[in-house]
Amino acid sequence: MDDIVPGALQHLREADVIGLAGLAEAALGQEYCRSGYVATTKRRGMRLSGVVTLPGLASSAEPDQQTGEKQDLHKALTAPARRFEVEVEVADRNSCEVICTCGKRAAFICAHAAALLYQWINQPYAFVPLPPGAERGNGVVSDWPVKGEIVALKSGEEHSETVKQGPSVARYAPLALSSRHQPAHTVEETLAQLGLSELRALAREYGITPTGMSKQQLSETMIETLCQPEAVRRVVGTLEKPQRQLLAAFALAGGSLSDEDLRGLFERFSLGNSGTLQDMLLALQAKLLIVRNSFNHSLQQRFNLSASSLDISWYIPREVRESLHVTLPITPFNVEVPYGKGANPSLPTLHHAQPYKLLEDLLLIARALDDFVGEPAEKSTSRSGSLLAGGRVSSDGSLALPPPDDLPALPLIEHLRATAPRSPAFLRFAVRLLRLAPLLTREEGGQTHLHALPTAARLLLGPTRLDILYDLFTRWLKQTSYAELYELTENGLRVRCRSTPLNQPDLRRGELEQENSEARQDLLALLAQVPVGEWVNFSAFARFIYRLRPTFLQHRQQLFPSPHWWIEQEEGHPLRPTQLADWLRAEGRYLAHLIQGPLHWWGLCDLAISVHGQLLAFRLTSMTGFLFHGLIPSVQDQARETDAPVAPALTVSPEGYVLIPCRPANWPLIAIIEDFAESKGVRDEKLVYVLTARSLGEAIGRGRDPQALLALLRSFDGSGEGKALRDLLESMERRIANYGRVRLYTDVPLLQTADSSVLQQLTALTSLDEHIIRPIQPTLFLLRKRGVGRLVEELKRRGLVPLVHEEV
Repeated sequence: MDDIVPGALQHLREADVIGLAGLAEAALGQEYCRSGYVATTKRRGMRLSGVVTLPGLASSAEPDQQTGEKQDLHKALTAPARRFEVEVEVADRNSCEVICTCGKRAAFICAHAAALLYQWINQPYAFVPLPPGAERGNGVVSDWPVKGEIVALKSGEEHSETVKQGPSVARYAPLALSSRHQPAHTVEETLAQLGLSELRALAREYGITPTGMSKQQLSETMIETLCQPEAVRRVVGTLEKPQRQLLAAFALAGGSLSDEDLRGLFERFSLGNSGTLQDMLLALQAKLLIVRNSFNHSLQQRFNLSASSLDISWYIPREVRESLHVTLPITPFNVEVPYGKGANPSLPTLHHAQPYKLLEDLLLIARALDDFVGEPAEKSTSRSGSLLAGGRVSSDGSLALPPPDDLPALPLIEHLRATAPRSPAFLRFAVRLLRLAPLLTREEGGQTHLHALPTAARLLLGPTRLDILYDLFTRWLKQTSYAELYELTENGLRVRCRSTPLNQPDLRRGELEQENSEARQDLLALLAQVPVGEWVNFSAFARFIYRLRPTFLQHRQQLFPSPHWWIEQEEGHPLRPTQLADWLRAEGRYLAHLIQGPLHWWGLCDLAISVHGQLLAFRLTSMTGFLFHGLIPSVQDQARETDAPVAPALTVSPEGYVLIPCRPANWPLIAIIEDFAESKGVRDEKLVYVLTARSLGEAIGRGRDPQALLALLRSFDGSGEGKALRDLLESMERRIANYGRVRLYTDVPLLQTADSSVLQQLTALTSLDEHIIRPIQPTLFLLRKRGVGRLVEELKRRGLVPLVHEEV
């Protein structure tokens, strides 16, 4: 009872966080929490701890700790990942003590502490409880500064102690693809609950002689032995085959199950009768390979609001789970042998994944949507808007699943299909990913305007594209959305939810998003164990997933007498995930959509498709080592993406537009053009640019050397491009040669020429005499303000690009 949640934490609200952090820092902390940057959360009494990891893509909203000003967006997007270790001890709703490695010293708490508090308010069950006497080393922070090197912040107070920067993190870290339920207690707690005779019997199983050892000594020796993988595998090797099969299936299912789920797993794999199950559990429990949750710990979890863990009754200890190397069994598929029965079998169609093709498509879509004007802002709808009010209520009182808030509008998808032909599912996926980055921003006014990030080409095609790909994948994996679930409606399924008397969905906030996110991570955790480079029969793989975890998509709904939402094929007939035929229609299609869609687009798997469009087999690519496990691709794998570009790499249209194929191999060309030209969208799968006097002048004003642009254009002269390229080259040479020979000051309209010869040329070619009020010097004149714009246009048409000093 010592670890009951204190009242200060129970009554903490979002308004209290705003009071502790201030409006700006609280908003930033809420964004970190919503984006999933808070991890490794634990609680010890009134003290909360966690790690806030901000990847390069996530750092755009992070303020500079020294100046308090926001960094430039393009610099923040390319910044390395930053890790902030935070501890917050809440005294009451108006004061708290904070320890954070960011080192901020102010009257309010930092954004990282605010993010941790928002995480507690939204997901208190995600905080692992620690014993009150646990040392700091058992918590989230193992390398914290010692006493005297930390900064403690209270609401309304400021301290002057310094802080030492926390330990650096690896550039790429394996993704946390673990089960949604992980027990909080350890082997030490389990051994402490055993009697001395039980400990001695357990020690003999592991070859330990318990003679003369006390209970404490036996516990310490057992913990050391369990940390040795060879000792655990030796004990597992003494099991009978059905017992090993049950242990392997249990480990693949996540390592923690309730009595009912474990019994279902046992029956689906046909390992014996119910009496055999009890004997197996006793045999595995006698060797400490599985442990049953204690009653005291269940009460502890209940008091800690850990509702998601209340159904766990059996679990595999962490030390045993880390020692076991259970591989996912697969059924091979030969793509070179015709499939199907009858007189005309056919070979499957192979779709090979292109690992970096997604980055190219994202840039094309972002440029195609740049300056796109959508529907008026007042017509936009959300889950709580009028979109649901007109939904038809069926006879059983249910509603159709509302579209997710991040679903792109239909006019936007139609606009994209006209400029970048792709499937609607991919376009929706790409737009969500661009908004998630954010490489695509939205401005709300009278109408919705979309704007692509100016440095999107550098990020997606430049030298940092490997970092960007990893960061985008991490964001997508942690994204809380039910987009994949909503996509099931395109396959003839009906996703329904209960309705309230006001004709609104009877769903808790974030319920669908959380379940879909957990289902996505569960499937990826299993796919990460599939051998790389081998074709896997999808039908057999789906059946194995059914036996292993049939309710991965609707796990929480099985706990309610009346589920909040369900999937049906006909009105009033919900599909039951515990029946194989129904599971294949719903969860099976969800699994196929995940493999055929996002995982194939990420470059993680190749596909073998039948003539009817059905998924027959898939094969994981080498990109799984990078995106799943953080292993940097080899030089050979990276070289495949930089093949020689399709010639010619640069073309000029008759209208004077510069077109470059959107490929990483063309980045050196795109980088030069991006410095001097304006982006004009997409045409024929190519990036379109236009070189204007204004863009040229702005580039030179930023210190760019125009000779690099001339050298680039000259390198393609004579490559068969013809008159359009030569005209463009001559125009650029003339403009660059004449740049700066004429200066205009627009605050007080003044014109200055380099010498008298330039003045004579201006007088002959333009209407300068009509706009002069009086000469100040032989080469400096006061002009009429109304004629400045006309004079500038005349100068540009004559190739005399003026250096304009705009008014302040």
